[in-house]
Amino acid sequence: MDLSSHKIDVHGESKDVLCSEQELLAWMDCIYQEYTCIKEESNAWFISIAFISKEEMQDLNKSFTGEDRPTNVLSFPNDLNIRNEMGLGDIAICSELIKEESDSQNKQIKDHLIHIFIHGVLHLLGYNHEKDSSATEMESLEVKILKKIGVADPY
Repeated sequence: MDLSSHKIDVHGESKDVLCSEQELLAWMDCIYQEYTCIKEESNAWFISIAFISKEEMQDLNKSFTGEDRPTNVLSFPNDLNIRNEMGLGDIAICSELIKEESDSQNKQIKDHLIHIFIHGVLHLLGYNHEKDSSATEMESLEVKILKKIGVADPY
């Protein structure tokens, strides 16, 4: 499947948007290739992504998870029954936290962003890290996709 099959709707103030739509599409295609090898599903993907501030992220996190603090990414998957029509769902990424975490972890901002984006998309696809076994599966898939993109294991 070529990149034009997938669609990403990017939102955010220009100072908060940390990459181009083309970069996101390329990363999404790497996730897609790996996922379709595992799940054998081949529908095009549509994702809406918003790059937001710490304050906006804290409000979202409090509203949807009950945690009154910002986090680096939140994913809002669409119902599995309507994915084909409406896409996978929405992702919110906190640009400020991505920059702060990159600095404190001695990572390149782009590399950390790619990891967080992959993490968010995997949540849209139903992966989670609630149990050790599911966390191991999700992290293993993240590392495999990151390697394809040329990003070192973040764990």
